[in-house]
Amino acid sequence: MRATGMLAVVVAMALTGCYTVDQNRFSTFVAGTVTPGMPMEQALVRMTAEGFYCDGKAAPPAIVCTRSQQRIFPGSCIEQVNLSRAGSGKTLGAVDIAPIKCVHW
Repeated sequence: MRATGMLAVVVAMALTGCYTVDQNRFSTFVAGTVTPGMPMEQALVRMTAEGFYCDGKAAPPAIVCTRSQQRIFPGSCIEQVNLSRAGSGKTLGAVDIAPIKCVHW
């Protein structure tokens, strides 16, 4: 009986650390991390600090930032944010948050 209780606690702890897809939470997170009008360099530093890989070689004026999230079951999810330059290119013009895409193996 005691072993069953411990197993339930371990499983519950493992599941609380799992990634779950929540587009609204992701959008809120991004909005709190980068905002239009901030220096593009600062936006890239913030996104990188949050675990995103930002590809500056993407078609101008957009910079594509992606982050992979592992799930407990085989597969992963990709979070993507497209950052558009404004005017001279030194300022963040727009933030486009793509739908989270998950791949199951």
